[in-house]
Amino acid sequence: MKSLKSLLTLTSLALAVSGSALATNTSVLPTKESVVTNSKSMVESTKADVKNAANDKLKSMSDSASSTKSSALDKVNAAKEKATSAKDAVKDKATSAKDAVKEKASALKEKATENNQPSIKDKATEKFNSVKDNAKEKASEAKTKAADKVKEVKEKATSTKESAKEKSGFFCKSKHQ
Repeated sequence: MKSLKSLLTLTSLALAVSGSALATNTSVLPTKESVVTNSKSMVESTKADVKNAANDKLKSMSDSASSTKSSALDKVNAAKEKATSAKDAVKDKATSAKDAVKEKASALKEKATENNQPSIKDKATEKFNSVKDNAKEKASEAKTKAADKVKEVKEKATSTKESAKEKSGFFCKSKHQ
């Protein structure tokens, strides 16, 4: 029943549209030419819109890349300047520290000279010479002791040899007698 009702409604609607078209003497359906013309104009309009949008996007990206590149170069240059200034600051500090050490050394040297104190080098030389002299004395004493010991051993050896000769001469004499 519902489908019959729907069919009747559609039929009446179709008749109304046909009657209206006949009354105005225009076709209800567009002609092929108008459809093609409308389609072509829509396509051309869409192409132009897409082309304009692409060009705008390309220009925007180019500008963005350019500004990013510029920003990156600025950051690199700033970093270089900071590194150079830090290097110069370290160099200046090192130079000033070196100068301060030189000044302290000069002041200590002058103070030592003023107090007639021998310098470290002089003290080291004195100590070296005293150790050297001490070593020479000990070496000389050891040499003398060694020579005395050699003489003593020689004397013992000679006396032992003589006593051995005497004893052997005694034995030799006693055998012959």
